[in-house]
Amino acid sequence: MLSLSKIVVIAADAGLRHSLTFALEVEGYQVEAHETWVECRPSTGCCLCKIVDDQVIHNDSEAMRSFNDDNNVMILLVDGLSPVPPAGRAKLLVKPFDGSDLVQMVRSLTCAA
Repeated sequence: MLSLSKIVVIAADAGLRHSLTFALEVEGYQVEAHETWVECRPSTGCCLCKIVDDQVIHNDSEAMRSFNDDNNVMILLVDGLSPVPPAGRAKLLVKPFDGSDLVQMVRSLTCAA
């Protein structure tokens, strides 16, 4: 079932994962947070978007292969220093960013839909 308010967050760093979850939940989004790409695969279907930290892509060869094949809209969080993994159709958000920057990007996805 497509959830127009469900967002999947994938970040290895627990602090980043919790911060992203908090920023999105206070705006009314349902968040499903995962530490790894493999961990999220069985439970996630269609969602508003997936927000993926670039370190997940850099450190997981399966995530690197699967990232551009995923049918969900992606927001890739990049640090601006490391090489950017092939992002395909993903939107890039450069770290550090404010929670409002993230929320604005997510809202722009609903306007585009």
